[in-house]
Amino acid sequence: MHEKIVYLNGSFVPESEAKVSVLDMGFHAGDGVYDVTRTFRHKPFKLKEHNDRLFRSLKYTRIDCGMSQEEMEAAALEVLERNRDLLGPDDDYAIWQVISRGPRSSTGPRRNNDATVAIYCMDVDFTGFCRHYVEGVTIIVPATRRIPPQCLESKAKITNKMNHIIATFEARQADPKAIPLMLDLDGNIAESNAHNFFAVIDGKVYTPGSKNVLGGITRAVLGELSDRLDMEVEETNLTPYDCLNADEAFLTSTSPTIVPIRSINGVGFPYDVPGPVTLRLLKGWSDLVGIDIVGQAIDHMGEEKDELMAAWNEKQAALGL
Repeated sequence: MHEKIVYLNGSFVPESEAKVSVLDMGFHAGDGVYDVTRTFRHKPFKLKEHNDRLFRSLKYTRIDCGMSQEEMEAAALEVLERNRDLLGPDDDYAIWQVISRGPRSSTGPRRNNDATVAIYCMDVDFTGFCRHYVEGVTIIVPATRRIPPQCLESKAKITNKMNHIIATFEARQADPKAIPLMLDLDGNIAESNAHNFFAVIDGKVYTPGSKNVLGGITRAVLGELSDRLDMEVEETNLTPYDCLNADEAFLTSTSPTIVPIRSINGVGFPYDVPGPVTLRLLKGWSDLVGIDIVGQAIDHMGEEKDELMAAWNEKQAALGL
């Protein structure tokens, strides 16, 4: 089997040869930014938007990657092209762009050298989130709060994820499969460790305001999609009380796109999972990207495939979809 190809500091090298210095600021200080673009049907989705966000994060952190936005986008497309032949017909990639401030000197002035720029492809792990479409995810609100924008801007996609990692460990102490839903310092919902949050209340879709969350590309596209489906989406402050009394709720993220929520702190919702609004959005997203995203995930589930597909078809039929 051929090895994946990685872009590293101007060169395309086999994945096993892509080496980064132990003196790299990203390794010992978490000093870097990143972005991730998913493909659908082997084609990158919203790469420009992800690339634009990457460069906003670079500007905020004062990292000079030594490349223009056009050069960065071209390099990402070249990495995809060089790895395309490793994709199966039903497979897709997550294209990672990771930039650190680069290595520092171990002698004399500890000045930074050129930034480290890496672009690589990861297989989309359909088996990791497939059951979430059919069964929903368990959400736990941890004690750890989201770092406030007064300390570190939430809109920048920064490689240091310790804040989210600690929250994840706390959630998994309550349920090994749980996803954390973090609050801000005022007790309002912020985001999960890797997703934006949405709640459906009286038929209207609400999401936390942009102040305390990463500006998700999927989150933005979902706003456009909701207009096509004649749904209202509003940014507002949401508390755990609001969410526990919602009709349904879901998360959005690059690889799984839309993730139905089964319960929050052990409290479920009036509708079966996924709820009717979430199900319509999942179908709308599939129509948008030209592939049944749930069916694609189920196709990777081996012996569980038939059981999950039957359950999924039953849920769609119940809502006339």
